Parts: sequence; structure tokens; C-alpha cells
Amino acid sequence: MTAKRDALIEVADIIRRHSLTLDEVARAVNETRDFKAEKSGGILARVFGYIGGIFVFAGISIFIHMQWDELGDAGRVLITLGPGFCAFIMAVVCLTNERFEKAATPLFLISAVVEPLGLVVLLQEYSHGGNPEYGVAFICLAMLIQHGCAFWAKQRTVLALTTVFFGFILFAALFDIMHVGEDAIGVVLGAALTCIAWSLDHSRHKSIAALGYFCGSVLFLMAAWETLWHTGFSIVFLGLACATIFLSTTARSRTLLLVGTVALLSFIGDYFAEHFADTLGAPVLLVLGGFLLIGAGAAAVKINNKFIKQKA
Repeated sequence: MTAKRDALIEVADIIRRHSLTLDEVARAVNETRDFKAEKSGGILARVFGYIGGIFVFAGISIFIHMQWDELGDAGRVLITLGPGFCAFIMAVVCLTNERFEKAATPLFLISAVVEPLGLVVLLQEYSHGGNPEYGVAFICLAMLIQHGCAFWAKQRTVLALTTVFFGFILFAALFDIMHVGEDAIGVVLGAALTCIAWSLDHSRHKSIAALGYFCGSVLFLMAAWETLWHTGFSIVFLGLACATIFLSTTARSRTLLLVGTVALLSFIGDYFAEHFADTLGAPVLLVLGGFLLIGAGAAAVKINNKFIKQKA
């Protein structure tokens, strides 16, 4: 019953987030003829949109490579920055027409790749040295403003992804400019990215939440590992790994569960290898402790279902 109940909770959450009606859900579940036509047509349009975007990107790249040496400074900037900006404008225009809406996603992705390259060429041609981190911060700030404003207006998932990405790189560059330690940057940005993923998980952009959970939790735990390991507070990492597993049950995220489990096993393996390498009783106690925790968890669930949940 647990799997069925979890599925019902997730379905109800999807219905609320996307403002679906019961008639629309029933039509999708029963797979009526109209729904099957919409489904097949949507998949076909998406496939052609992605393939077309790849062809456009490949053609532009080959043309730039062939004509690069013959172009001047302004020409190099225009031929790299211009197509990226045009792809962004085309993507926004596609969102105004349902027939071309599926093409917006690959165009936004092309813009997110080509425009930063054009800004790099711009800085290389017209800047005069300086700290490279300032250039990275400038590029990410410009892209963050552009894609962030578009996301605010259009609420597209691909724009949420690019906005988070450019914002992440921007703050990483700013922290580096301020000479903040790498471990501190990892802890702060990892925790922030995990919180953003939590917010995305409870919105219409749930499809990219798993990626945010994975990157944020891995970055946070790796930075915490480097900070705490071989110190008097290394045991704190055990609590962080367990907290990640607890968060996975609350967020219903298999990604967090995987990351937390790997972190917990890594800590236990390294800790026992360092302190109890030649002691046979240590792994036996660890196994017994694991069985005790499993029994305590089962007892807690039984008590909750029998006494607490029924009274509530």
C-alpha cells in the first residue's frame, strides 16, 4: 500500500501544480483518440525541434570555423554573439505561437551556449588584460539578466535551468574574486542549489529538480568532507549524510537517497579503515547496530500507525 499511496500523493501534487481538471485526467488515462493524436504529434514536434536545433548549431559552427581568419574584430564578435542573440529572440517569438512552441527549448539552449562564446570573443577582442574572473562574472551576469527576465515572463523550465546555471557560475566567480576558500564556496553553493532544487520540486519545473538535488548535495557533501575530515569534528559529516537521507524521505527524492547513502557508506568505510583496521569486533558491532536501527525504525512505524496516526 505504501507504493500506491506515494503514487496517489504524487499524482495529486501534479494535478494541483498544473491546474489539471478531472476531465483532462480521465481523457489521458483512458487514452482517447484525440489524446493519442496530441501525444504522438507532440513527441514528433519535439523530436524535429531538437534535431533542427542541432542542425542549425552545427551549420553555424562550421561556417564560423571556415571564415574565422578572414573576419575582423567586429566581424568575429557579430558572427558569434549575433546568432546566439537571434536564437534567443526566435525562441521568445516561438512561444507566442502554439505551432512553434516546441522549437523554443532547443533555441533557448543554443542561445545559452552560443551567446557566452560570443561574449568571450568580445572580451578577447576589445579588453586589455585583467583578472579572468571579472570576465566570467560579467558574462554570467549578462546571461543571468537575459534568461532570468525571460523566465520571469514566460515560466519555461528550460529558462529555469539556464537561469540557475548562470547564477551558480556568477556567484562562484564572485566568491573567487573575494578570495573565499574553495570548501566554503562548495558548502554555500551546494546548500543553496539544494534549496533551489527543493523549490523547483514543488513547482511546475519539477523535471529539473533531480539534477539540482544531485549537483547541490554532491557539491555540499564533498566540500563538507574536505572541511571536516581529519579534524576533531569529522563525526559531523555522519550527521550531514544522515540528514541528506532524511531529506530524501521528506522530498521523496531517490537522487538525494542515493547521494546520502553513498556519503554514509564512504564515511563508515574510511572511518573504520582508519581507526579499526585490525579489530574484528568493529564490523560485528556495526552489523548489530544496523539491525538495531532497522528494528527501531520498524517499531516506530508500527507505533505511529497503531497509536499516533489513529488518534490523529
